[in-house]
Order: sequence, then C-alpha cells, then structure tokens
Amino acid sequence: MKIKAIALDMDGTLLTSNHHPSERTKNFLLELEKKGVIIIIATGRAYYSTIPLIKEIGLKNGFVICYNGANVFDSKDNSVVFQGNLQGEYVKKMIEISRETKTHLNLYQNDKLYCENINRKEVEFYCKKCNIHAHEKNFDTFEDYNMPKNLFIAPYEKLLELEKIILERTDNNVHTTFSSKIFLEVLNKKTNKGETLKWLLNNLNISVDETCAFGDAENDFEMLKVVKYGVAMGNSQEDFKKRLNYSTLSNDEDGIVEFLKKYF
Repeated sequence: MKIKAIALDMDGTLLTSNHHPSERTKNFLLELEKKGVIIIIATGRAYYSTIPLIKEIGLKNGFVICYNGANVFDSKDNSVVFQGNLQGEYVKKMIEISRETKTHLNLYQNDKLYCENINRKEVEFYCKKCNIHAHEKNFDTFEDYNMPKNLFIAPYEKLLELEKIILERTDNNVHTTFSSKIFLEVLNKKTNKGETLKWLLNNLNISVDETCAFGDAENDFEMLKVVKYGVAMGNSQEDFKKRLNYSTLSNDEDGIVEFLKKYF
C-alpha cells in the first residue's frame, strides 16, 4: 500500500543525539514531500521551538502537532487549526500540587513558556534542550488558565508518585504521559498524539492504514498504535518496543530512513 502521510516525533526520533536531523534523513524526507507525502511533526514541544527545525529540514507543506496533541499548526501560514487545551480548573490544581510538593512546573500559553522561578536548574536544562526562552511569572496572575499542557520536571521516581497524586486530585479527569524519564506532562483527558493525529488525517482525507508513524517514548504510544505502521525507534526502551509491531534502528542510525526503504 502507498504511504500518504508520515508522522514523526522529534526528540529521540527525528533528531539525533546532537538535537538536529541528519543530512540523510533531511534529504529523504524532502524527496518524499516532493512525491506528495504529507510529513507531520508530532511533538511535545511548543510550536515556536519546533519551527526552526522545520526550516532547517526545509519542509514546505507540513502540519505540526504540538504539546503532545493539544494544538495543531499549519506551518504554511503558522495558523492554529486545532485546540484541545487542559481546562483551567485542572491547571490550578497542578499549580497547587507543584507548590505543595516543591516540584518544578512549566506552564504554556499563547505559545510561550512560563515558570515562577527562571533561575532554577530545571529551567536552564529545559530551555537549553528545547532551544526556547522562559518567561518568569507569578502563577496566580494569569487571566485565563486554559492551557495546552502542564509539564513537571523531576527525577522519575518522584514523578511516579506525583502522577498518583495528580490522578487522585483530578478524579482521573486528565491525561498524563511521560515524554522522558524526567518530564511528566498533564493534558486534557481527551488529548494525546494519537487522537489528534487521527483527527488531522481525517481532515486530510487520509486513512490510518495509509500512515506510518515513528516515536521513542511513552507519549508517542497512542500515535504509534492508531496507525497501521507504528514504529519504535531503536533507542526506545525494550518494553516499549515489545508493545508495538514494528521497530527500526536508532535516531543516530537514520532509523526512519532505514524502515521506509525496507518496507516501502
């Protein structure tokens, strides 16, 4: 079957360990785009930290799923074509939990990152990794608390305990996912990369059977399961790979290219 769309996670998937796509992968994706394949970026990142990498690759007609599915942008004109924000009542609960447990929290609104203390080491690490700038703000001063996602940064063991608290305090009315061992994301209950990708494909008149998706972490799982060809990168955890039908080489070995050349 012909593949009409390819959905790509960024960190650990499209990007190598040096946080840039390889020349081979860039050239391969551009060739696919010329042949009419829709390239969809699906990331937990904000849109403005994703755009420089889309420009680096040179993609012209792509869609970008940001915030793990909360927003979709059309990169041709930077317009927002979908929003599924976390409701304000739950964002306020995340602020309370962050303060009670002394756990760092990122908030996102209007494609900007906000932190209560930008001098924390977590902020420096995150901003360097994602190549973005943080704005310092008292979390009690937002006029609108509806936001695409909340992100907690802490050691994995602490985040596991925090996740239990979050789900208990919200009566399981939010969606939680790990984008890495130290990043716990909290989103709208109905929001994840898989559901949003399915919505986007439907609007593009492309079936999930005509789509291939690549990812490496837990926040990619729903996306990889919703399409016919969901592929775990070689750098994924072994238990993650075992839950999927396909796997490939790592992000440092052009795993995306190798899989597509082998199967299609």
